[in-house]
Amino acid sequence: MAPQIAYTKHAKAPLDLLAHLEAKGLAVPQPERALHALQLIGYYRLLIYMRPLQSNRDRLFFSGVEFDDILALYDFDRQLRLICLDAVERIEVAMRAAIINTLAIDPVAGPHFYLDSAHFINTQAHASFMRAATDPTTCKHQAVEHYLDTYDSPPYPPIWVVLEATTFGPLSYLYASLLLPYRKAIAKAFGFDEKILVTWFRSINLLRNVCAHHSRLWNKNNLVNAPGVAKSLRAEFPDHTDRGRVAARAVPLVALLAVIDPESDWKQRFKSVLLSAPVAMAKAGLDMSVMGFRPGWDIRRFWI
Repeated sequence: MAPQIAYTKHAKAPLDLLAHLEAKGLAVPQPERALHALQLIGYYRLLIYMRPLQSNRDRLFFSGVEFDDILALYDFDRQLRLICLDAVERIEVAMRAAIINTLAIDPVAGPHFYLDSAHFINTQAHASFMRAATDPTTCKHQAVEHYLDTYDSPPYPPIWVVLEATTFGPLSYLYASLLLPYRKAIAKAFGFDEKILVTWFRSINLLRNVCAHHSRLWNKNNLVNAPGVAKSLRAEFPDHTDRGRVAARAVPLVALLAVIDPESDWKQRFKSVLLSAPVAMAKAGLDMSVMGFRPGWDIRRFWI
């Protein structure tokens, strides 16, 4: 580890930051528009959208790059996050319903199955989910609070109330933590092997967090919780080294939405966002492969 040093950088006003960018070769045809963006989006947030448009050696902007190219990349990434969140919401609701419809009516499990560690792969997994189910934030959810104020036994609400108050993370963890027969039964609702679904739900949770927290998505290759490859869809996934890119994480979204809502137009809207990728990418020598998409991906049967 390199020795730590004191942080001595000083904050700069938007006008000074704009001058700094112009000194790096950035064209600014509309200074007022650029200043407005620096004031209301922020230099540091836009910085990660500048990097692909700059030389790695001296951070000079490539020839022809304008401030609007940075904004175009920023807006493209924003649209990509929003369309992904749309799919995640549909999948999250379907996951809740599948778990509830499978276990709540099971004579061995029942509405309060989650209170008993016997239904989990181990006691640690059960304890982890219980922490989420009994978290103060969860307990402040209106329906949970109503149950706690009204009933004294069982000590916590039925699973359909709890899952409405939990986020995608605990939900995906619950699925992965259940006994194998339960996971297999729930998987029937989606038509994929439970082992694949465990990885897909974890992958979607990571994607959800990236999108919900407004982080960069378009050219990120995060191999953490990369989705597993279903045999029937092997040809749709990029190479292993690109398994953390947008293309790989989008395949489970398309596959699951095809089951959840066969009439959904999400796939077409997602393609429209991707095909609107800004010309700024070309100025940086980039194409769709930076997102994990191979040439001709959009005319493959899976995407039509």
